[in-house]
Amino acid sequence: MNIIHKLANEFNLVRMKFYKSDTCEACYVADRLELRYDQNVQTEDFRKGLLIALKFAKDHQIKLWLFDLRSIGRLSEEEETWLQVQLFPQIMMYLGTGNHVALVVDERCYNDMIQESGLLGLKSYNSFIIINTFCDLQHAIQWLDQRQSECA
Repeated sequence: MNIIHKLANEFNLVRMKFYKSDTCEACYVADRLELRYDQNVQTEDFRKGLLIALKFAKDHQIKLWLFDLRSIGRLSEEEETWLQVQLFPQIMMYLGTGNHVALVVDERCYNDMIQESGLLGLKSYNSFIIINTFCDLQHAIQWLDQRQSECA
């Protein structure tokens, strides 16, 4: 157990905010990073929040991520590409295998994604990053909690 987990347990920290901007909030919650975005998110803010979260994850070896994108709907193609070619490779490089990312989108976006790629298209599995997409925040949290208990 690393120092951040020990402090959270010792002081019963439920939520520790480590980054806040006008359109993004990044918190450490129990055993995961949670990033929440406002509907007016700017590309610069989107990336900055994720890079700060990556540094936090790297410093504390946190492998569970929750991206709450419900307010912004679907990511732009530019943001999706940035995740694929910039953020995810860095997560793999700095954190190794066994990272889990839960993407939470609004219901309309979720249904559109199912139409485009089917349910299996909403999941990505490799030994480095396992991604699952949800339209229900609690289901995403439960999925991450199950991953944490499997790794414990």
